[in-house]
Amino acid sequence: MKNRFIKFILASVLLFLPFSAAQAFSIKASETVHIPEDEIISENLYVTGQIITIDGEIAGDLIAIAQTINVNGRIEGDIIGVAEEITVNGQVNGNIRAIGATINLNGSVARNVNIFSETTILGPNSKIGWDLTAAGNLLESAGHIDGDLTGLFGRLLVSGEVGKNIKVKMSDNVLDGALIISPEATINDNLTYISKADAQIDEEAKILGEIIKKIPSTQAGVNFFEWLWPTIYSIFGALVVGLIFVFLIKEPAPKIIKKIKENPLRSSLYGLILMFTLPLIAILLIFTLIGIPLSLIIFVVWLVCLYLAKIFTAILIGDLILKNINKKNTPKLIWSLILGVTLCWLLFAVPYVGWLFSLISAWLGLGGIFVYASNQSKHL
Repeated sequence: MKNRFIKFILASVLLFLPFSAAQAFSIKASETVHIPEDEIISENLYVTGQIITIDGEIAGDLIAIAQTINVNGRIEGDIIGVAEEITVNGQVNGNIRAIGATINLNGSVARNVNIFSETTILGPNSKIGWDLTAAGNLLESAGHIDGDLTGLFGRLLVSGEVGKNIKVKMSDNVLDGALIISPEATINDNLTYISKADAQIDEEAKILGEIIKKIPSTQAGVNFFEWLWPTIYSIFGALVVGLIFVFLIKEPAPKIIKKIKENPLRSSLYGLILMFTLPLIAILLIFTLIGIPLSLIIFVVWLVCLYLAKIFTAILIGDLILKNINKKNTPKLIWSLILGVTLCWLLFAVPYVGWLFSLISAWLGLGGIFVYASNQSKHL
């Protein structure tokens, strides 16, 4: 059983190797990762560690997971980051999409910034070329935003310039000083906010459009637009990952889907067992010194497979629907992906019951991945 489990882990890792050959990227993993000022990485950089510092140049995207991420250099593509603290002092010619406890932006971003953070600080030298969309407890905007500022906040302080509109919803839990427009602020279009309290707008602040206050709806239930935006974002992310398997890693996807379809009950059972046993094994291995690297590998593979599992299940559902609509022709994998992911992710987002659909789809897909990886391990 132990030998089969190790083979499953290895086969799962090998499943992703064709992507390395198809896409140019570098991977760095260390406690401290530093790209010096004179270094140029001519491709995408995938990096993980405790402290990541980029002083050099990256010609592609920066995808990073760490405790602290510092970007002082130049990024030609996007920054996609998850960290406790993220600081960008350099130049980003693409987008920033980040999640963190604290996010500091003091440099320039050519396109959009999409962030979820407890605290976000846009310094006076910061510049966003397109729109800022954010959600968090506190946003201080002292820099320049060429486009719109949109989001959900506990508190918002604007002392910089916004090229177009401000459209925000303030938390119902913060009443006093939730939205403050300082005397240095310039808003070149409308200020529209949803809040129980009035905004504190200094008389010297420049607002060229209208000031529109809306009272929060007292109707019970989930606000549709607050529900829709993150749902669309998650659908888009799943489609991007799914497209990688459709176009770049062509072999595993149809075989995994076939395994799920052949015996859904078996797949669900395997998936249920793996969902709970893998993290438990990973935690136990942490307490053995030599088992820490394997523990990290197991945990990463578990997280990746959980996400992919739902995508594979979604493709199967899309395939079954399309075959039922048109029984004469076999649907292309890409259309099954688009239909299945859209429908499934909408179901996953349904309040109160969506988690159950998500759980079942994860079990099905995880079981299919296990059966496929087990078969592949026989050739190791």
